[in-house]
Amino acid sequence: MYECPNCGGNLKFDIPTQQLACAYCGTHLDPYAIQKETDAAEQNYFETTVYTCPQCAGEIISMDNEAASFCSFCGASTILSSRISKEKRPRFIIPFKKTKEDCKQAYAKKMRSAFFVPKELKNPEYIDGFRGIYMPYWTYQMTQKDSVILKGKKSYRKGDYIITDHYDLSGDLDAYYLGYSYDASSSFYDNISEALAPYDAKELVNFTPSYLSGFYADTADIDEEVYREDAQGLAINSSFDRIRKEKAFSGYSLNLSGSNLLNKLGTTCRSADNTMYPVWFLSYRNKDRIAYATVNGQTGKVVADMPISPARYLLASLVVALPIYVLLNLFFTLKPPILMGIACVLALVSGILYIMEMNAIGRRAVYEDDRAVEIMRRKKHGQAAEQKRTAKKKSSSKKKNKLGKPTISFLILILYIICYGELIMDLANLFLWPVILIAMVVCLIVGICRYKKVEDVKGLFGFIFATAAVLISVLIRLFHPVSDIPYYIGAILTLLADAFIFVDIIRNYNKLAMRRLPQFDRQGGDDRA
Repeated sequence: MYECPNCGGNLKFDIPTQQLACAYCGTHLDPYAIQKETDAAEQNYFETTVYTCPQCAGEIISMDNEAASFCSFCGASTILSSRISKEKRPRFIIPFKKTKEDCKQAYAKKMRSAFFVPKELKNPEYIDGFRGIYMPYWTYQMTQKDSVILKGKKSYRKGDYIITDHYDLSGDLDAYYLGYSYDASSSFYDNISEALAPYDAKELVNFTPSYLSGFYADTADIDEEVYREDAQGLAINSSFDRIRKEKAFSGYSLNLSGSNLLNKLGTTCRSADNTMYPVWFLSYRNKDRIAYATVNGQTGKVVADMPISPARYLLASLVVALPIYVLLNLFFTLKPPILMGIACVLALVSGILYIMEMNAIGRRAVYEDDRAVEIMRRKKHGQAAEQKRTAKKKSSSKKKNKLGKPTISFLILILYIICYGELIMDLANLFLWPVILIAMVVCLIVGICRYKKVEDVKGLFGFIFATAAVLISVLIRLFHPVSDIPYYIGAILTLLADAFIFVDIIRNYNKLAMRRLPQFDRQGGDDRA
């Protein structure tokens, strides 16, 4: 705690004035003017209080001698154990620019458009729980100073020939990059920290512990080597983008391929500095899972996990479905075979969506989307601390972005069936139905295989029920009974199966919108104390 030199009160950092302020006598002081003996800039460590959660072993540090009663990482309402510790001194810090009121207003504005989130996330008492935490980052400084020779070419037509001239394009490159930042805490998920970016590196100031007064800070536990190559890759891509825009190279097609691009531009990491960035942090706990709401303390950007309330979602779906049903009955006549066909296509679409969701849950379960946590897990199992991103993961991430195309195709198919249902059903009676059945069986096999590998997914019954319902519908269509009753039975069974799958999809979506409690495989609380 920093004492006011006038009255002895507790000095805390005041965001609007960017100074230390005393709540008792109103004194304002420069953060660099008030220092303890242990705060000297030439020292590599500073003294602070470390609070440790007994449930998840998450750690935060504070400059104030106050009892912490809430864990920001796991949402536990518990008295955190504390100890005095010397922590590694960061080099830079970006002080909070957005006040708590700014943070609450930005979050409330985002929640106004989130119709399906649980009501607790919009509760003013819950929103008031935002806590200002400085998150540790590695900030990389990259330099590129070298003579560069790039391959370029120009093509033009001459008579019946296309002639291509090849050139060696040379120049002197002198570039400097500051501000490529990656979070240095395994408690802070990469997808959240990346979404909160960017921070303006122009507002970096030299660190002094007095900036932490009135706030908390997370402890850094990720080595700077983890993200060094990522920062170098960003610097290389940025320089290539600038080179392409240079007038001298504008008429050439540049060949920027090659495995040794790092050496080609002379990219070197000048330094990796431990930096603290401001984040307003809030956690929402529901049983064994946690959702986070974060606000960039410099820009006010909001990033939040948004679980869905099943009751709200089903009610909204019913409200939307009723007018759509009325409109369809006004303009179209849905005959029983067409209705059964639409139900089967919906079952196939919902099965594909379910497999996609299981894949996403599986990736989250093994921390594929968070390199820092993955590396910490490897360390605990005695494996290598570093691993490059493999081509397999890159290809899987690219495929993930394209997974929406099958769904769009099936929706178009549904529209065609609605508009030209009778004609399509007559023409495809011997082709379309067996294809739907085979595709559904393939989905079932893939889904069961994936289900066995993902412990967090529940609801395989709906998947099996849907396949059985599609099989019954296909048999009904192939036997082509005269009565409409079998078609209605097939349609009702399949639509019920669709409902089962979509309920499971909604229920399991919350496993993606929320996260497992951040114990990081720890047993028995804090094993680092």
